[in-house]
Amino acid sequence: MKHEEYALHRFFWPESVAIVGATNNPFKMNFRILENLVKLNYQGKIYPVNPSSQEILGLKAYPSLEAIHEKVDLVVSAVPAAKTMDIILQCSRKGVKQLVIVTGGFSEGGDEGKRLHQEIASFIRRNGIRTLGPNTLSPINTANNLIISFNPVKEMRRGNISFAFQSGFYEPKLNWLFSHMGVGKMLDMGNKMDLNEVDALAYFSQDPDTRVIAMHIESLRGDPQQFFDLLKSTTTRKPVIILKAGRTSAGSRAAASHTGSIARENNLIFESALRQAGAIRAANMEEFFDLAKAFEFLDLPAGNRLSIITLSGGEGVMATDACEMNGLTLARFGPKTHEALKKIFPPWEIPLNPFDAGVCMEFHLADLENFFKTFTAITEDANVDCILMQMPPNFNYFMSSMHNIPEEMLQSMTEEYLNLLLSMKRPGKPFAMWCSALVKEEMELIELLESRGLPVFPSAERAIRAFAALYRYRNYREQICAKDGKRGDGQDI
Repeated sequence: MKHEEYALHRFFWPESVAIVGATNNPFKMNFRILENLVKLNYQGKIYPVNPSSQEILGLKAYPSLEAIHEKVDLVVSAVPAAKTMDIILQCSRKGVKQLVIVTGGFSEGGDEGKRLHQEIASFIRRNGIRTLGPNTLSPINTANNLIISFNPVKEMRRGNISFAFQSGFYEPKLNWLFSHMGVGKMLDMGNKMDLNEVDALAYFSQDPDTRVIAMHIESLRGDPQQFFDLLKSTTTRKPVIILKAGRTSAGSRAAASHTGSIARENNLIFESALRQAGAIRAANMEEFFDLAKAFEFLDLPAGNRLSIITLSGGEGVMATDACEMNGLTLARFGPKTHEALKKIFPPWEIPLNPFDAGVCMEFHLADLENFFKTFTAITEDANVDCILMQMPPNFNYFMSSMHNIPEEMLQSMTEEYLNLLLSMKRPGKPFAMWCSALVKEEMELIELLESRGLPVFPSAERAIRAFAALYRYRNYREQICAKDGKRGDGQDI
């Protein structure tokens, strides 16, 4: 099946969207849904629906769905649960086939909520209305600026990773996600009354704009065998990162409290099935986003030989421990690299890997450009598969605090500094950095680096875990693809 034929395709590419429950009141959450579509220039038609308003955010408002005479591709219902059935009846009469139910209070909302959930589920099945939710936001598509969100989003950066969530925990992080990685599409499945994780994986697996898939799952609502069969066929072409919550009995009960669905899957069985299917499992939310960033920005390494460049001997020791604990090994440089690095040694011999750039920098502050260019010898060494570097200080901020440097000159200096760091990137040889200071100035520099596709992690250990996941996935691909006469990168042998 072509990706355009999947039900979710019409959710991500509607030519028109109606927001039922739109409001002029900026203190209400529904205001943000419409505001984001308007401010971020959604490329389709927008129809606000509110019987009490003539105009909302400069757009003509309609008293009901049926008062809109033009075709509506997607309806976003943000009215209370008790009024939702009325909206669905209007969808049916108007011929709308795509519906998002934002409101909660259905299967997780007591006996009356469960009754309403079943009534709506039965009606949409009979009438062919594909539904996302209830208790959900999304979809988001950066290709056409479609965004259904309560969070005021500043801008959307387009990329090739697509997310599917079973919770809104990502919602407060939207601006961080868009400023630190490229995103293709986002989906919040909510209570999964209709569309579920199987639909999401099936669509993203065929979507040409999606190169990496990241899924958060609390419970499997679709057919488990179908899900894992689909997962296995997908991971030979695209990495799939899975964050499975509700792994304990207490966690399952917590999941039920907000989705109305008990996660009955045995965690050991689930873990084994993921491993056999070639998925990359994230241990927690932090690792989930670390892995998403790594697979979005970095090529798969040819091997597990890591070069570590540190500013502190102590951090170098900890990074070395993390390297061995995660199945990587310290690279052994060739003679040419050794000779190049010796030019920036202090007046004594130091180990090459991990390489203590901090002590070397003390003797080369006057010529930082050539100092950093020396490190390109590491990227060109055939004995090195991946490189990890501790974030150097932002010397431009130091200089600007001591001297009255014009803003234009400071921006130019910052750009040159960024280019020095970006010069470490090589195709097929992943390069990443980890934080040093965790201060505002460093965070600003990190955002600029990540906007250019260079990932920066909060610690060396988290970066190394991401490198190890890239390496394991490369090995998996090589083993599977060898049967079909392919290399781990999908090229012919």
